[in-house]
Amino acid sequence: MKIDKLLLMLMLILFSITGLSAITADALYLKITSMYGSLSSFQASVKQDNFFASIDKDISYQGNIYFTRGRMVIKYDKPNTQRLIISGGKVDLYDAQSKTVLRSRMRPEFGKMNPVEILQVYWKKSIVRILSTKGNITEVSLKPFEDPMIVSMKANINHKTGMVQSLGYTDASGNRVTYSFSNIKTNAKIPESIWKFSYPKGVQVVEQ
Repeated sequence: MKIDKLLLMLMLILFSITGLSAITADALYLKITSMYGSLSSFQASVKQDNFFASIDKDISYQGNIYFTRGRMVIKYDKPNTQRLIISGGKVDLYDAQSKTVLRSRMRPEFGKMNPVEILQVYWKKSIVRILSTKGNITEVSLKPFEDPMIVSMKANINHKTGMVQSLGYTDASGNRVTYSFSNIKTNAKIPESIWKFSYPKGVQVVEQ
């Protein structure tokens, strides 16, 4: 009986410590906001995994992402050359294989945002759940209360620093996109050449 009581006491202490050390969704949001609010620039290797529901096909892209306040470039080298440019609320998506530039305006809330900042926008208008924590990485899910485009999101976040390691979302058509970041550099100078790009001759520009 004494052993049982001792075990029970130890279990209660363990659960108490676990509860105190577990990060909450609100605390995690503050970490993210603090981290990205202090950034003057961000650059990283990026892997983008897409699932297209209408054709039941997966495609992965690999390249690099660069952003400063108000503008962003994602350059993909694999499986083919693509370049996404966001600046001043406008977006250009260049595809070398089809020799096409798709040009459009971003939704107002996305006008100055990179994939990570989208997470911050949806955080306050979603049901946020902590799914798991392993080491310094916490996985969260977001289910927007009401949104015409995104039905759910998931992210892996370093809860010590607030840095987002991966972010994925599913849209209303069942398509999925996941961004995974590595070799992250923050507040480092981005070469001016990154922001300069001339489309090859013969490129077709499609306004959307």
